[in-house]
Amino acid sequence: MRIVVTGMGIVSPIGIGVDQFWTAAVNGVSGIRKITGFDASDQRSQVAGEIPGFDPASFLTAKYIEQTDRFTQLALLATRLALEDAGGLDTYAPQRLAVSIGSGMGGFSTFESSAMRKFRGQPIPPFTVPRTMANAAAAWIAIKHRLKGVNLTCSTACSSGANAIGMALDLLRAGRADAVIAGGAEGCVLPLTMKGFEILHALSTGSNTDPARASRPFAKGRDGFVMAEGAGILILEREEQARLRGAKIYACLAGYGQACDATHIVMPDMEGQITAMRAAVMDAGMNTDSIDHINAHATSTPLGDIVETRAIKSLFGDRAGDIAISATKSMVGHSIGASAAIGSIATIMALHTGTVHPTINLDEADPECDLDYIPNHAQQRNPRSGLCNAFGFGGNNASIIFTTLE
Repeated sequence: MRIVVTGMGIVSPIGIGVDQFWTAAVNGVSGIRKITGFDASDQRSQVAGEIPGFDPASFLTAKYIEQTDRFTQLALLATRLALEDAGGLDTYAPQRLAVSIGSGMGGFSTFESSAMRKFRGQPIPPFTVPRTMANAAAAWIAIKHRLKGVNLTCSTACSSGANAIGMALDLLRAGRADAVIAGGAEGCVLPLTMKGFEILHALSTGSNTDPARASRPFAKGRDGFVMAEGAGILILEREEQARLRGAKIYACLAGYGQACDATHIVMPDMEGQITAMRAAVMDAGMNTDSIDHINAHATSTPLGDIVETRAIKSLFGDRAGDIAISATKSMVGHSIGASAAIGSIATIMALHTGTVHPTINLDEADPECDLDYIPNHAQQRNPRSGLCNAFGFGGNNASIIFTTLE
């Protein structure tokens, strides 16, 4: 049984919709800019991957907007685009249509704004709780599209989107759904959220005057990740049923691996990453020699990029230097729970088009990061398989594998 991707929707700092996103990615366009969503003048990090031109009123009624947080609105738009791309799922019974969405922070925009109103003695919005809850995006996707099957939310920090896609794979293999809307969404370019990451010394703070160069995975002198928002959604089905309904097929979702390193709440661990990648390869019925593209987690933190490089070298051995590795976050920043869903779309498009997008801002690599990161310019590499990594706080490591149909 093969599980296939028949639709994709994305809302990102470099484009809304797959075509816009992929054109920008292949051309190495940066979506990192000075923050406009709030006054960031007192923040040490004043740049982020915001989504220009995102207007929920263009696709949602005033009632929907009142009842939803920004992360839910991003998820709803990405879902609409994915369903349109997939040609609809009208051939399936609503009870057989599932939703699996990841989000690390949930409705934190509502949480922050409502907390400020409370501290100022002002009334808070009546939908504060349902807007804030992490499962709001999955719930509203189901409500809006009348999807009455399994409805899941995964919150494992930066690996949330990957685990949500992995859970969708498990649902389809187990026969608990005929199709799954799966991915991740995050809307946390926010004062409190960013201040919290600043205190952990996780954010880039040295590129406020040159935002486009703030996110520079694997590069010498990188100083942290860039906060971002976004959403990525995949439509997943069994291949036989997808072909029966005449759907186009982008790629196969072949494998999923997950591991907790149980070592530190925020520091990365190589062994956990290796375990997750190896588990995904085994789950796909493949071997490490079969992987020819990696969409790296690669957040642009000084330690994280080195640890991931070491993990890749440890697992893939002498072949590690031959694998085309891309860091999508170099262009869009780090959208926490949405990052692996966005990275998955980039991975799928690399398989679908044969082009591997660049890791931008990689003019001089860190000496300890010595693999093929496709620096600054896209390459035609025609990968047949792609592994997408997602490693999060709490020691949550997840990897998913996509392959071409042949």
